Amino acid sequence: MKIVKFSVKYFEELLSGSFMVLMFLATVSNVVARYFFGESIQWAEEFSRYAFIWIIFLGAVVCTKHKRHISIDSVVKLLPVLVQPWVNCVTELLVSALMVIIIWYGSLLTKNATQITATLNVPQYIIYMVVPASGVLGLLYSLGDLRSHLRKALTERRGS
Repeated sequence: MKIVKFSVKYFEELLSGSFMVLMFLATVSNVVARYFFGESIQWAEEFSRYAFIWIIFLGAVVCTKHKRHISIDSVVKLLPVLVQPWVNCVTELLVSALMVIIIWYGSLLTKNATQITATLNVPQYIIYMVVPASGVLGLLYSLGDLRSHLRKALTERRGS
């Protein structure tokens, strides 16, 4: 049961970390094969490229989850304390709107990706499905942050 809870809690971290390890192993194996045997592994470069796409999009979700994206909060901190949570709410609404756009266009990209990859023979929609999936996860985390900021804004409003 602990393993299941851990896996659910750190799903994005585990998945992106797995892709990172696999990408590293494929790249190192390809370098060793080229150096020692004079032959490259045909699928290694393509796999590394597609794994990198997954790492980037899942990494963005992890940053959203842990609130690690770059932000400039110096202007917000200059505002009155009662206004700050409301500005954070607007920010989260804008982030949520961006996630909806990513979901929409990512879904179009995935739907239109009908080709098969050159060496892996994997349908490209499987590779590109990370785009709308990361948008959905980012939207969920952003809405959770919006809820927290909204509670804080309403609590501080009542308290003053």
